[in-house]
Amino acid sequence: MARPSKASHNMTHYIEYIPDRLYLAAYVQPPLEADGANKSAKAYSASAAPCYFSVDEWLLYNAFHHDFGPMHIGHLYRFAIRFHELLGAEENKERRVVFWSGADAKSRANAACLLACYMVLIQNWPPHLALAPIAQVNPPLMPFRDAGYSQADYGISVQDVVYGVWKAKEEKCCDLDKFDLEMYERYERVENGDFNWITPHFVAFASPQLSPVEKVAEGSPQHQALPRSVAAVAAHPQLPSPFKHVLGHFAQQKIGLVVRLNSPLYSPSFFEALGMSHLDMIFDDGTCPSLATVRKFIRLAHDTITVKKKAIAVHCKAGLGRTGCLIGAYLIYRHAFTANEIIAYMRFMRPGMVVGPQQHWLHMNQAVFREWWVEERVERRLRRHLAAPATPVRSKLPAHHNCQTATPPQNRSPSTRTPLGQVHDNSAPQDDCLPAPTPGQPRKTSRRHPYTRTTTKTSDKPSDASSSDEQVALYTAQSHTRVETSTSSSSPVASTAAVFVLEQDASHDVENINSLRVKHDRSVVLTKVRRRAADSPHRSRDAVAAGVRKTSGRVGSLGSMACSAAAVSTARKVSGS
Repeated sequence: MARPSKASHNMTHYIEYIPDRLYLAAYVQPPLEADGANKSAKAYSASAAPCYFSVDEWLLYNAFHHDFGPMHIGHLYRFAIRFHELLGAEENKERRVVFWSGADAKSRANAACLLACYMVLIQNWPPHLALAPIAQVNPPLMPFRDAGYSQADYGISVQDVVYGVWKAKEEKCCDLDKFDLEMYERYERVENGDFNWITPHFVAFASPQLSPVEKVAEGSPQHQALPRSVAAVAAHPQLPSPFKHVLGHFAQQKIGLVVRLNSPLYSPSFFEALGMSHLDMIFDDGTCPSLATVRKFIRLAHDTITVKKKAIAVHCKAGLGRTGCLIGAYLIYRHAFTANEIIAYMRFMRPGMVVGPQQHWLHMNQAVFREWWVEERVERRLRRHLAAPATPVRSKLPAHHNCQTATPPQNRSPSTRTPLGQVHDNSAPQDDCLPAPTPGQPRKTSRRHPYTRTTTKTSDKPSDASSSDEQVALYTAQSHTRVETSTSSSSPVASTAAVFVLEQDASHDVENINSLRVKHDRSVVLTKVRRRAADSPHRSRDAVAAGVRKTSGRVGSLGSMACSAAAVSTARKVSGS
């Protein structure tokens, strides 16, 4: 048996994104000239040979545990720069460009997701067109998992990532024109502060650490020594380098509110000395917040963004799980993301966000968060409608009204507050059924991969036997119809008969109340007498008076055996016998 060549191990299925220009492929072995992959296409000239392009050894995902993607926005930006350089090169203007990855499931998922997000964010493709080429790929693309150390029980698909990125672009949460790659890659490192901007209004970061953690009393010497400018922060001798980067950047970007979700590891006075408000909303690591906590956070965040025109910084111990819960809840509330879309988008901006049971919590409560936004919009419209003064018609005014219009007061009663304004202990029943926390929350360490770059059958349920209407229809449909035509010229009458059993009296129907109740036996005959066109209407009236009555839209009339005899007698009279 001949030994298979290297080229036979490669996947030969290409996915076409742009005809005769851009393709997606996967290979076990690199498609280099040495293994014959390019030589097989002898129909192409040397200048028209495909241009192969991969990022497997260049853009590396820094995993926390068993997570492997999706690639973050910095990866996408570097991919786009390199890809545009290839497309713009003079030697590649007439060549097909093949973006390829390894044949393993993780590499294929990352490559397909990266290319689809590029089409949506940079080429402005709608998400369904960007996903169409990879929708039926075989084998299917592997879903992404969370960064926790427990068993993964919640997956995020490539479709979720693409739709999350597209939704963020439509809602102005992500703008590549204003994206600073150098700042992103610098501040996402642990030694430089470990923070990322999720949207223009939210920044997620890991907790700084500095002792003592108590708040500095005003008027004390320690309070006078707190840094109150960016220059003072940089020159402070006791602040560690990550804390200096956080304080300096937040002061420059005009952060208005800092929310801490973990136990204190620093003194909040450092943020307050720079003009930022600081708030503790602490809950346990790896758990989910109560809905009362979420309401309070959303109210404060919305007021900071819309009224104060400032941004919010949120952190827990690592700035991933608990931080993702509250930021994700607000983005669902305000921008109508789905749970999968917001989880995928936040991981696109800051890898590792939302861990373990927090994914299920967002999924179960996404409708609640959105309902709060809808309720507030409806209430605001009603307030505007009620507050607008209406001019009444003079002729309809009572004498004591004196033609004065009452204007609602400016300060309304507490009952008219918005749902988010009532931040009391409003624990819902679902707060007692939160998903259980899982051990082993992820923590970011020093980067494993430095930023050195290389070039390279439905079943029908039987009807109830007690239903007489259905039974009548069934028996009528299955009964054998027999037509008897008399050969005698004296009685040319055709009759159709079907025998069945009736369990109910038709005289109880609404249309038959106060009519003559006909006594019936267990066996009843349905009979219809057809008259000829020349029959007299008076004789037909006699037949009706004899008791022949139609009780439904089906062929036949309900009557007793005596009624049938009367009908036969009437038929003989019509025939003249």
